[in-house]
Amino acid sequence: MAFSHLSRRRFLKLSAVGGVGLALAACAAPAAPGGSEQAESAAAPAQETTTIRFMSRAGARYLPTYEEVLATDFREQNPNIEVQIEPAPDGWQDKLLAQMVAGTAVDIFQAWGNIFFNWTERDLILDVQPYVDLTMTDEEVADYNEFQWEGLVMRGIRVGMPKYINLMTVTINKDLFDRYDVEYPPEDGEWDHDDYYDMARRLTEAARKEGEENRWGGWIPAWAWDRFWYRVDMFGGRVVDEKYGTKCMLDTPESQAALQWIWDGMWKDNYFAQPAQVENQWFRAAMTPGFVCMAESGTYPISTEDELRPAFRWDMRHVPKGPTGIRKVLGTTDAWSITKQTKHPDEAWAVLKFLSGPIFQRKAIVGAEGIIPVLKSLISTFIDDVRALRPELEDVRLETIQEILDWGYAEDTFWFKNQNAAYEIINPALEKVYIVGDVGPEYFIEICQQVNESQMES
Repeated sequence: MAFSHLSRRRFLKLSAVGGVGLALAACAAPAAPGGSEQAESAAAPAQETTTIRFMSRAGARYLPTYEEVLATDFREQNPNIEVQIEPAPDGWQDKLLAQMVAGTAVDIFQAWGNIFFNWTERDLILDVQPYVDLTMTDEEVADYNEFQWEGLVMRGIRVGMPKYINLMTVTINKDLFDRYDVEYPPEDGEWDHDDYYDMARRLTEAARKEGEENRWGGWIPAWAWDRFWYRVDMFGGRVVDEKYGTKCMLDTPESQAALQWIWDGMWKDNYFAQPAQVENQWFRAAMTPGFVCMAESGTYPISTEDELRPAFRWDMRHVPKGPTGIRKVLGTTDAWSITKQTKHPDEAWAVLKFLSGPIFQRKAIVGAEGIIPVLKSLISTFIDDVRALRPELEDVRLETIQEILDWGYAEDTFWFKNQNAAYEIINPALEKVYIVGDVGPEYFIEICQQVNESQMES
């Protein structure tokens, strides 16, 4: 029986019996003449257990919690669905893509924005919006953060359900700030890009005075596709004229000003470290040996605590406002998705909804991984739960996370109409400007013309 033929009443009735609209229940024999529920129940065949294959990217240390919660809490609600967790292998993106094309892929996997966006173009991901419409209340939907909920609709389909939230913040080494007698960034977020630049300058110059030639004030991954755009927005610029747009806007004065600010910090004044200067390490690996005093990147309280605390005292702050007074950062669309080739879409949806729901979010996402849950109603308890797991986090300003969500300045990334074509031009340009550094931001003026031509050809 096709999902689209189910009425809401019928679907919810089946959900109460077998989980969430099980395909086997939906295709059960019709009720006996007379139409009574008792006759329908008597006519229904015994349900068999359906196994849902779930490719998980959670580290090995977290898989026992995943398995336990799914085997107990989920199976209590869905006794006829068994979840088989399969750790994601190395090179999982290419392998999963090949398996989806061949029709041999898992039922559920985890990914993020650009992967989802590209795979929707190939019609490889199941649209779960019909399931949302039939099984979720307005109150349940409203508990998700708007930027993430809306961001998971790509090319007109809902690609999945949120897994966790990652937000960009500024991580600081409090020991180095104290050593160089530089004030921490303000807790209330009232600072701007001039303050940011001056703070990086003072930290760098103080390090040089002490003979530290391999230490810089800050680190910004401007070469990363999903990390450079929000600074452009804060300066009043844009990357593309509109969502799913066709016109590159990196050549406008506002966009150029933002791109120049980053380039000057890295290559002209070198107050922000160049990638090679920190051995091409990501932010925590760059901070641990003391290469940088502050770094702008994602927010993972427990794993950051585990990596940084042995080396120094750390804290987190809001990114500064741009010259326009706007503050904006990436809020990720990390999510679980269902492959379109699944033979068990109803059962897979039952799993997906549970993974994104309050029980799994609190027990596994917060309780095991210590990362930000996707439900607004869990954010306040998240801070308490994480501090209970790691008491040292009492002196880390986790309240910054709640403020970012309350203030609403996290957003999903941008998309071109032909995203692949734009990416293949812009991404190498980002690397040339910010990793190699042999050309300045004016290079993007030339790049914009190429991007525009690629969109016209699509």
